[in-house]
Amino acid sequence: MKNSTAENYAEKAAFFAHEIKNPLAVIKANVQLIELDNKGVNEKSFKTVYECIEKINGLIKENMEYIKNAEKAAESNVVQILKHILEKYEAEGIRQISFKSDKECVDVNCSSELLESLFENIIKNSVEATKDGDSISVEVKIRRKKAVIKVTDTGCGISEAELARVGELFYTTKKGGSGVGLFMCRRIVEQNGGKLKVENNRPKGTKVTVELNIKE
Repeated sequence: MKNSTAENYAEKAAFFAHEIKNPLAVIKANVQLIELDNKGVNEKSFKTVYECIEKINGLIKENMEYIKNAEKAAESNVVQILKHILEKYEAEGIRQISFKSDKECVDVNCSSELLESLFENIIKNSVEATKDGDSISVEVKIRRKKAVIKVTDTGCGISEAELARVGELFYTTKKGGSGVGLFMCRRIVEQNGGKLKVENNRPKGTKVTVELNIKE
């Protein structure tokens, strides 16, 4: 699923920038040749032409930067982001993580940078809570217009008393932890119109469920 309106604007702008670049280069080269052949003739006009060309080139550069940033922000396929995170763990020799998704492409209303930060924190917590013989599963499901991402582990789990405080700023159950990670995760999800839930995974372990809106 793609953000068609944003992508259409980006495609049109990219096409315009590409198409106008070559003619501008030709104009500039020809003006330089004319100037060489007509030293001292109408120098003010040549200067004006140069200034206009440089101004247009500047606009093109700004436009291309805008397009790059828009494309980066629009790159919010949560499936690809999760796969990228899990590939890094696999490269480190951590192979107890399974993954499955209803679809290959699930675009959600959240930037790629925030999605990566969100799920790196959640998956890291599961990795740190598990040991040899334990397992972690990451699952993406579509529920109406929502993407439901569940990260479940069979690690040490969280007590009921601690569970009530999970996600509070500076509260942590980990030795040497800052108590900021899960708090930031909750903020990211809620500020993007979603929900985050932490619960015990019976008979042992923890389950974190993230619900995000799918892009129209």
